[in-house]
Amino acid sequence: MRKLEDLKSWKRVACLISLIGGLQFIIITIIAMIFYSGGYLFFDYTFSYLGTTIAENGTDNTISRVFFIIACTTAAITLAPFWFVMPTLFSEKNLTKYISLLGSTCGVVSSPFLCLLAIIPFDIDFAGHILATNIFFLLFAAAIIIYSIAIFFNKDYQNIYGFVGIAFSILIVLYPTVFRNIDLIRALMQKIIIYGFILWVLYQVTKVWKVKSLESRK
Repeated sequence: MRKLEDLKSWKRVACLISLIGGLQFIIITIIAMIFYSGGYLFFDYTFSYLGTTIAENGTDNTISRVFFIIACTTAAITLAPFWFVMPTLFSEKNLTKYISLLGSTCGVVSSPFLCLLAIIPFDIDFAGHILATNIFFLLFAAAIIIYSIAIFFNKDYQNIYGFVGIAFSILIVLYPTVFRNIDLIRALMQKIIIYGFILWVLYQVTKVWKVKSLESRK
């Protein structure tokens, strides 16, 4: 009964939605890789290749493209509850509350660009795709940096998580400005960053879950 009562919390529901969103992105993009026409080269191709209309071998890439759009759109939608629940971890002080609200604003605003970068294939509109991708990356990086600052003022977090968040954000910023121009590591660095996004969200989700567990026992 206790577990059933816990699941009624909107925070718990938000956590589950966000967790499912992250997992589905991994699973569905793997499926998209399998259906990529001509074979997807994991260490050579970025995720953007999955969303092209024509594969590198010149054949139709519709199936992979559809899966990629589903994965990105679903991830963008399921991230919204996460950004709404995050400020509840930083509501004890006005300073951290306002900082967290700013971080969540950046996160919420980034989501439509995750949809756009999937919908706009780079083989049709390269400039539009790159613009949407850069805005998504930079807004998400801003959200992590802002939340990392909030973590330094939150006694429930160890400072190491703030430092890790800032270091990861710097890595994100370096991708569109540096790593994308280096062919040997471009695809790998992008995957590290994207999977890092998911791990960061996962950690925050587990934090909300633990806090809610403690509240329910009081």
